[in-house]
Amino acid sequence: MTNPSIPNIRFGTNLIGFFDAAFLGHAPGAPRSVWVSGFEANPRDAFDKMLDGVRDAGLEGVELAPNPGGWERALQAYGSTAGLKKALDERGLVLTSSYAHGKQLIGAALEDPAAEAIADDAFERHARFLAEMGADTIVSGNLARSRFGDASPDDTATPEDFAAPVLREVHQRFADQLNRLGAIVGAHGVKIAIHTDAYSICSREADIATLMALTDPATVQLCPDAGHIALDGGDPVAVLRQNIDRVPTMHWKDCAAPLSGHVLRGDGLQRHDVMLTYFRILGSGTVDWRGWMEVLREHGWRGWASEEIDNSPDPVGELRQGLEYFRTELAPIYS
Repeated sequence: MTNPSIPNIRFGTNLIGFFDAAFLGHAPGAPRSVWVSGFEANPRDAFDKMLDGVRDAGLEGVELAPNPGGWERALQAYGSTAGLKKALDERGLVLTSSYAHGKQLIGAALEDPAAEAIADDAFERHARFLAEMGADTIVSGNLARSRFGDASPDDTATPEDFAAPVLREVHQRFADQLNRLGAIVGAHGVKIAIHTDAYSICSREADIATLMALTDPATVQLCPDAGHIALDGGDPVAVLRQNIDRVPTMHWKDCAAPLSGHVLRGDGLQRHDVMLTYFRILGSGTVDWRGWMEVLREHGWRGWASEEIDNSPDPVGELRQGLEYFRTELAPIYS
């Protein structure tokens, strides 16, 4: 259902958009623990619902999500890569990419060199899975720029914690990890695309430029998320323009307004819940999508566009609305 005049751009979505209690068959507004427990008890039912939703929204591609909708759970649901391929084929879908918990895996390796082996194994198994599925991109989270983490949040964070530049030493250590992991997955024909998490060390223009300069372009690339960049006060179009040659896939998420990271409190999930209130359906926020499309047109970019609406209460309807905006307002710009 993608506009035939621009075959270079194909639309999919990350399955995180379907992480909603009611959509997954629970009481509306049920706490995360309830629907996650249900998901883990019957992953086949949850994945069938989500894949049906992708198809019904008119999309073509699937990006596997953070837990509990990740690649290992998908294998559990369908028994094998062949089983997962069959589930996708039956719905006219293909696997485009898959999310990795880079913040946890790489963060642990930075804190303890002994944990590098765990990250190496996780990324290699992930890469083997993708190669068997005919996909080639691991979208990886990165590291928070503030001093609080997911497990032990520091609720005294200040504006300075988010305004201060990231030390080059921090970028270098992160880049060293990425280059090692990139070489591992590259042996399987897979690359890592760093997701531009808001409030991370790879969200703002200067930070992204530093990391791209320190990493191997063949195996370490970028997945710009327009909504996250905008939420962190950045310019998504500028980020895309400066890094278009390193972008194999991208997340099309809209955003209502910037939000200073220092006001967020609680653990990672609690902070994410607040961030969700700022994200919008494609075309209904502040992102300059026309400028975004002009960059894609100028460079003849081709690849997967992942339309994203995290934890949507109406994922099929909202994805359809965003895709219609693309067809009517943006597709003509490219052509």
